[in-house]
Amino acid sequence: MKNNHSLECAVWEFTLACNLNCIHCGSSAGGSRSDELSTSEAVSLCHDLKRTGCLGIALMGGEPLLRPDFWQIARLIRELGMELSVITNGTLSSGDTFAGLRELAPRAIAVSIDAADPEIHDRIRGQKGAWAKTWAFVREAKAEGLPISVITTVHKLNINELSRIREMLLGQNIAWQIQVAGAEGKRFPRELLLDEEEFYATGLFIASTRRKYPVRVMPVIGAHDMGYNSLMLDNISLAPQWTGCQAGITVIGIQSNGNIKGCLSMDDSTIEGNVRQMPVCDLWNSCEAFSYSRDFKPADAGEYCRDCMHLAGCKGGCNEMSLMKTGKYHNDPYCFNRLEKRLFRDELRNPFYRLMLRMKRRANAFMRKREDRQLRRSFLGNR
Repeated sequence: MKNNHSLECAVWEFTLACNLNCIHCGSSAGGSRSDELSTSEAVSLCHDLKRTGCLGIALMGGEPLLRPDFWQIARLIRELGMELSVITNGTLSSGDTFAGLRELAPRAIAVSIDAADPEIHDRIRGQKGAWAKTWAFVREAKAEGLPISVITTVHKLNINELSRIREMLLGQNIAWQIQVAGAEGKRFPRELLLDEEEFYATGLFIASTRRKYPVRVMPVIGAHDMGYNSLMLDNISLAPQWTGCQAGITVIGIQSNGNIKGCLSMDDSTIEGNVRQMPVCDLWNSCEAFSYSRDFKPADAGEYCRDCMHLAGCKGGCNEMSLMKTGKYHNDPYCFNRLEKRLFRDELRNPFYRLMLRMKRRANAFMRKREDRQLRRSFLGNR
């Protein structure tokens, strides 16, 4: 039986092995799992994803380049006609690496830059010299004409680095994704999580950057864990509108041992099955799979979201953030709409202020249509 959900992207934790020791790593990567998929199982998985109708695969880790069969599997993904993205820490490379990546014609190559200050970045990444290696990777990738992107994961240690990172990226034709750290990993202290004001300030930074600089100068977005129906800010995500958590709707996560989740960022309580017991194609088309996402009803929402006028479309925000903060689905407390009603309660009571906001946002939305198309090209590898 086939469902009505199209699999746009499979995010595959290709291996848990990693040469770094990042404090915010949700997978607590370091050593490979003892039961990671073999090369033959990885080959079968690629064919299975193709049968499922998957449009693209993102290979990540750990560090995906540490698996000896990386090139074999990456080439197979492209031979099967699926898009390929590679998420790497950028510290393991040679001349052959860039030549190989160029031959793969990837949709995107993403590396992590967590600070403009090398000492802060290296502290976060758990290896001295990581910053220098990653920036060398970025420069070489650009020289090879690869569609390079930078991902910054924000927490209390590096929130003040955002403006300096922006200065380093301005005019470089490098797409920048900003996301916030969660507490799913074993190494990340919860006291380093952003509080509500810091979270909203990060959103303000993205929105102001997008307003100040044209896309050709600074293509920047907030990740899936940021935003939702702001009363005051322009949209900061890649999608023109948030339409609810996409775990099990358009995306899927696959761990290195074959466990299947709707989203790799969510904890292991959300595992739906394993590719060794059930093909992805069968699980994806199962009526019972990903019910928390596919079968959402307003009654499923938690206390932060159940009375919101946007619930039908938003579906309670990011489920990873919701589970991490409240232990429930559809209950994301870090929603811009909710935060604004608390942080700017007095201003929003003024009807003239609300009218001004609506008029300003409509004007900005009209002006940004063209730039939004350019933004999508920047992040989808067509630059």
